[in-house]
Amino acid sequence: MNVNEAAIKLFNLNTTYIGYLTMDEPSNLNWAKFVKQLECDLRSEEIFNIQTAGNEYEMMSFKCFYDPSTEEIVAQISTLNNDIAHELYVSQEQERSQSFNAYDHLPYAVIVSDASGIILGLNKYAEMFLRIEKSLLLHKAHQHIFDAFTLKKGQITTYLSKLMGEKHASIHVVDETIVTSPCYYEISSIFDEYNNIIVTVINDETEKKQLQHKVEHQQALNVVGQMAASIAHEIRNPLTSLKGFTELLKLNADEESRMYLSVIDSELQRMEQILSELLVLSKPTSMKVELLELDHIVKQVIEFMLPDALMKNIMIQYISPSTQVYIGGNENRLKQVFMNLIKNAMESMNNGGTITVEMNVIDCAIVELLIKDEGVGMDSATLQNLFQPFYTTKSTGTGLGLAFVKKVIEEHEGVIGVNSELQKGTCFHLQFPVYTFNQMDTMDVSTKDSAYLVT
Repeated sequence: MNVNEAAIKLFNLNTTYIGYLTMDEPSNLNWAKFVKQLECDLRSEEIFNIQTAGNEYEMMSFKCFYDPSTEEIVAQISTLNNDIAHELYVSQEQERSQSFNAYDHLPYAVIVSDASGIILGLNKYAEMFLRIEKSLLLHKAHQHIFDAFTLKKGQITTYLSKLMGEKHASIHVVDETIVTSPCYYEISSIFDEYNNIIVTVINDETEKKQLQHKVEHQQALNVVGQMAASIAHEIRNPLTSLKGFTELLKLNADEESRMYLSVIDSELQRMEQILSELLVLSKPTSMKVELLELDHIVKQVIEFMLPDALMKNIMIQYISPSTQVYIGGNENRLKQVFMNLIKNAMESMNNGGTITVEMNVIDCAIVELLIKDEGVGMDSATLQNLFQPFYTTKSTGTGLGLAFVKKVIEEHEGVIGVNSELQKGTCFHLQFPVYTFNQMDTMDVSTKDSAYLVT
């Protein structure tokens, strides 16, 4: 079906040749048996007498690979002077297989095959990437390296053709055995003509691919964010007018009308909150930094959320530190973050229970705040996308709350993490750098204008 330049010269063919090579009678009889063996093992090697350009029959070695997806055979053909040369070649391959142990000490995945495509050995990293024991691959066809991966039709044929023709080839594959986090690899092979072996190296490109996906996702979010910011600005003006007219209507409304107007007012406030979160997420915002006592802020938030919690048969337990802890930040934004997290915890506890808020100081440098609930918990897929804008599992949610929380915490030089187990609950852990009064000189001017008394 296809030939390279070397084959054209050897057999006096043309580039579009489709047909048969001329063999002697014994070779013709042996060819059918050879093909059956090839279909079974995916690779095979045999010697045939083939008619060359000079109309003479020459003994030639056929090293063939079979691609079941395309039902095509890729053959590397080389002339042999006599059987002794072939026997010498085989003995050399066996020697090389004995010396493979050196590859086991390399810090990356290596597979060595002989020139005919028989796997001679692989090191421990190759076993790990291929998820197979060495004994199950040894003396198998080179193509079995790809058994665990997802490939497009014809990829192996193209790869083998390039390897045989150009003496080097690479192929990108995906391991989808772990559905939640597929692994991406580049498998590169080179034919070492001096040692007459094929050396294959596997490079893990998973982290690179994940970073590429994150960049693409971030670019898409940037576009959405710019659109959202424009829409939010346009909506805010009529929203302000609606709130004003609602207040005016309340002045002359009866009891029933006031009830409906209160609902309208509540929903308008909710819309305004969503717009504020959109604006924070869509562009960098300036933030007035102050020295804050974190314990005081947490107590204020719990006091505000407690009545609503008690109505839902939920207790909020607070374990405070033994010493005062100060951080640099914006009080209003931090309150909004803590309220969002406690509100989410309450919404996950349909049967009541206890929300535990605990504050700890780590090595006098980091303050950690834990918010633990006894709710329904989250699965791994939800955890993976939890802080992505517009991702939500709620029927009426916007998917902006936790994205807003993460951004505000990062603005405060903090980090946020989460652990969760289905039907057992969720724990958010927040960490902030602790500020001391000798750090005042490095803080914002607006902070140093305030008066502080240390007792």
